[in-house]
Amino acid sequence: MIGQSRWLAVTAMFVALAYVSALASYFIPNVSLIFIAVFSAGALFGLKSGLIVGLLGEFLWTFLNPVGPAPPPTMLGQIVGMTAVGALGATVFNRKLMRQPSPFGYWSLFHLGLTCGLAFQIILTSFEMAAYGLTWEYLTLGLTFSILTIVSNGIIFPFCYPFLVRLNNRAGAHV
Repeated sequence: MIGQSRWLAVTAMFVALAYVSALASYFIPNVSLIFIAVFSAGALFGLKSGLIVGLLGEFLWTFLNPVGPAPPPTMLGQIVGMTAVGALGATVFNRKLMRQPSPFGYWSLFHLGLTCGLAFQIILTSFEMAAYGLTWEYLTLGLTFSILTIVSNGIIFPFCYPFLVRLNNRAGAHV
């Protein structure tokens, strides 16, 4: 178990990383590195960190992004969706895969990347549909437009896998 001060510092660092990673990928439509930052916080440091990093990191991004704050229903949907990504990192990713890279680890992260992108998009679109009275056609078009987000996560997550293992082993990240 890591100490409270260390946990707070690491969680704050991952919140900042989440915001900066979203900002860094701003100019690539529907590709966002915030997903892997939030997922990693949950996978490395547990559910509490994953939830906090997802909530605060996405709040900062959706409130302070270059085009201005998102409308409240969209902002809420994005925050809930990214919080779910942090929870997935903490609860679904197999901790044994963090010891050393393995083919199953790459395969798992590919599928978890797709799952995180899809879950986020479904949650966000559901919030927007509830708020704006949008139709199922909107959901279908929104998910079609979001295919790039979902597929890019399937590429980014396994690419980052060796770095997550190294961080885990070097920093003693597991709680």
